[in-house]
Amino acid sequence: MDSWIEIRPLPDTPGLSRRVAERAAWRAIVRERLGEDTAIGYNENGAPVLDPGRGYISVSHTRGWVAVVWSPGPCAIDIEPHGRELSAAAAARYSIRTIEDWCALEAAYKFTGLTGLEPAPDSLHFLPHPELVVAVIGEFEK
Repeated sequence: MDSWIEIRPLPDTPGLSRRVAERAAWRAIVRERLGEDTAIGYNENGAPVLDPGRGYISVSHTRGWVAVVWSPGPCAIDIEPHGRELSAAAAARYSIRTIEDWCALEAAYKFTGLTGLEPAPDSLHFLPHPELVVAVIGEFEK
């Protein structure tokens, strides 16, 4: 199976907290794409993992959106709205200037589990999206 990336608006879920709705939405994407029997666990960093041999996933969500990337090899994704203001604390702590820089750092953390590590330039890709900055690391079709 080829790698895939799925980015969807978060469905309207009255009565559910945003966190519960986000979790339900990305898990639904994984099960739609990989099958209802797909077991999803979590690693020591709290990132979702699949059973050995089922490939790798990474998940991101931001207000109103959810994204999942799946690949036969390690992968990572981060999304943020275009125009989102970068916090002064994050900018100072990580010496970054743009929301694109932030997405790159977040994707690198998800990929390696190491805070503040910058991704190798050839492994990071920004995908076009009309409303979001989308940073992806891993083996996938551009």
